[in-house]
Amino acid sequence: MNSYQSLTSAILNEAGLNCHAVFDIALLPLAVREVLFERCPQAQEYRQLLLIGHAGTQFWTALQAAKQSELSLSDAHPVDDFTVAKVREFMRAELADVGDGAYQIVYPGAYTISLQELGKLAGWHHASPFMVGVNSEYGPWFAYRAVVLANSDFPVSAAVISDTPCATCSEHACISNCPPKALEGGEFRLLKCLQYRQQENSLCKDTCLARLSCPVGSAHRYTEQQMNYHYGQSMRLIK
Repeated sequence: MNSYQSLTSAILNEAGLNCHAVFDIALLPLAVREVLFERCPQAQEYRQLLLIGHAGTQFWTALQAAKQSELSLSDAHPVDDFTVAKVREFMRAELADVGDGAYQIVYPGAYTISLQELGKLAGWHHASPFMVGVNSEYGPWFAYRAVVLANSDFPVSAAVISDTPCATCSEHACISNCPPKALEGGEFRLLKCLQYRQQENSLCKDTCLARLSCPVGSAHRYTEQQMNYHYGQSMRLIK
């Protein structure tokens, strides 16, 4: 197990969904709770919120295996489809006596949940110059995959305590290796990034050289295939 696993679940962990945080909704900081209730009013009907993510490469490996199985994944949203299928399998196993009405998956979905705020509370997320969260174990190689509201009684997670890796980074390779110099001065310039990515000869169409340059958690770096998928999806949104 890693520092970010708080649920003992073969279903989630074998799917590479190996980051879990369980929050008591009533004990969330007031500002976070108010935003949650505003954006997702039905959260008031549940006791707990589960934040589920993946770190490292196991998730992508499991997803590729699922594509070859009988699990139905759409071409448009295979990552979300796979995540939802595995989270439902987990929740149904855990809450078998009360049924699907005891929980609701609100992300992926139509609700705008503040994932990074929840990640900060869980101790997963520290800000980076290239606008992807980093942590001391996996660096920038993790992602939020699901938020579940549940009338469950899982043990509430303690936040992972760690300092931001960026504070002790002397190389700042992410800044110097960004082709359009969108990170100069440690400040992210979105327009520069977007303009460069759309250029015909861009080196960042389907990847991010700044992110790849981060030395933290490099052993867990996504494969080229996974990077191309995620950044290819973002390019389609940009266009």
